[in-house]
Amino acid sequence: MRVVAGIIFIAVAGLPYAFMLLPDAAPPPPVLDAATEVLSIISPHRREVRQEYSRGFRAWMAREHDRSVQVQWIDVGGTSKIMKDLESRFMATPGSARIDLMFGGGVDPFIRGAAFGWLAPVAVAPSLLSGIPATCAGTPVYASDRQWYGVALSGFGILCNKQLLSQLDIPVPTEWKDLGNPIYATWLGSGDPRTSGSVHMCYEIVLQAYGFEEGWRLLTRIAANVRRFGEGGGAVPREVAAGEVAAGMVIDQYARTVIDAAGDDLSFVLPRGVTLIGADSIAMLKGAPSPELARLFVTYCLSDDGQALLYQPVGRNGQEHALHRLPVQARLYEDDPEAPEIRPYDMDAGFVYDTTAAGRRWRIMNDLVGVWLIDAHSELTEAWQKVRTDGMAADSVKAMTAPPVTVAELEAIALQWSDARFRLATMTTWSHAAQERYTKLSR
Repeated sequence: MRVVAGIIFIAVAGLPYAFMLLPDAAPPPPVLDAATEVLSIISPHRREVRQEYSRGFRAWMAREHDRSVQVQWIDVGGTSKIMKDLESRFMATPGSARIDLMFGGGVDPFIRGAAFGWLAPVAVAPSLLSGIPATCAGTPVYASDRQWYGVALSGFGILCNKQLLSQLDIPVPTEWKDLGNPIYATWLGSGDPRTSGSVHMCYEIVLQAYGFEEGWRLLTRIAANVRRFGEGGGAVPREVAAGEVAAGMVIDQYARTVIDAAGDDLSFVLPRGVTLIGADSIAMLKGAPSPELARLFVTYCLSDDGQALLYQPVGRNGQEHALHRLPVQARLYEDDPEAPEIRPYDMDAGFVYDTTAAGRRWRIMNDLVGVWLIDAHSELTEAWQKVRTDGMAADSVKAMTAPPVTVAELEAIALQWSDARFRLATMTTWSHAAQERYTKLSR
C-alpha cells in the first residue's frame, strides 16, 4: 500500500512546481524610473507565500507610492533555525542583524525576540489597528507596545486521510487524545518541533491544554505512534495526502492546501476546547537597514490589499497561489464574500494559552522533546510495541510516559539554558535516562 502511495506522494509534492509552469495571468509590474529599493525579510514561510507577498507589495508600492521595490527573502529554515540565526547575528553585531523584518512563525518567537531586545516598535495608522481585535480565543493578536503585529490567524489541528483510515478500520481522530491510541501505531506523521514553529506550537498546545504532566504523557504516546519525524511542518500534510501515514498534527494553511489539491479523501479538524487560533506575526528588527520601507511593508500586510492575499482565489487581483489563510482584519469576514467561512474571533480555545511561558521555554521544550521523543524514537517505539504486546498494562504505560521533569523543574532549568555547558550536560543526562527507560521496558 505504501509503495503505491509513494507514487501518489511524488505527484502531490510536485503540484506546486507544476503550477509554476502555468502562464502568468497577472500583468507584469510597471517598470519605474526610480532606483529599485531592497527590503530584506527572514521568514519560515513557504515559497508560495513569499511569492505572493513579493508580487503584491511590489505592485502596491508602485501604485500607491510610485516606488520600485524588490523583496529579498532570507531562508535559513524553520522558526527555530531563524531564532538561532538571529541570535548569532545580534551576538556578532548587537546593534543590528542587517535584516529589516522577521515574518512568520506564530507569536512565541516574537515574544522571545522582544524579550531579547531584537525588535523595534512600528507605528501603524489607527484606522488599520482599529479593525483588529486585541485578542483571538484568549491569545494576543498584536503587542500592546507595537513591537509585533499578527498578520494572519492560524488554527492547529489534525489532518486525516479518511479513505486510508477506512481501509485500515481505524476511527477518524477528532481530538488530540485520539492520536495516543495504540491503534494508530506507525500510521501517524509528525514534523520535528526543533525545526518547525508550527509543529512546536502543536506540542505546546497539548502541554497547556491538558496540563504539563498529562500533556507529556499524551505526547509520548503520540510520538510512539509516529512512523517518522519529518524535517518541517509541510512534510506531514504531503505524507497524509499520499497515504504514507493516516493522520498528523498540522497547521490549517498546510492542511487546506493539500485538501484543495487532493480532494475529499482528506479532512481537517480543530479539536474543540483543546486547541487555539494564534496570530502569525511580523516585526521590524532592531537596526533595520531600511526602516521606512519595513514600516510600509507592515502597513501593506495589515491593509485590505495585503489581507486579501491570505484568502482570495487564484486570478483575483493577480493572485497566483491560493494561500488558504485567515485575515486578522475582523470586518473582512463580513464585507468580503470570498473571505473564509470560519469565524476565528467567535471561537473559544477552551483553555488559557500562556504566551509568556511558551516563549520563555521555547528552546528548552524543543530540546526536551528532541532528546526524549525524537532522538530516542527507535527505542521508544520498541518499548511501545512491547507494552502493546503485553496488553497495555497500566504500570508499563505509566512508566513509559512519565514526564522526565516537573513543570517547576523545567522552569528552573530554563533559567540556565543559555549556559552551553549546562545545556549539554543536562541533555546528555536526559539521553542516558531515556535510553535506559525505554530499553528496560522493551525487554
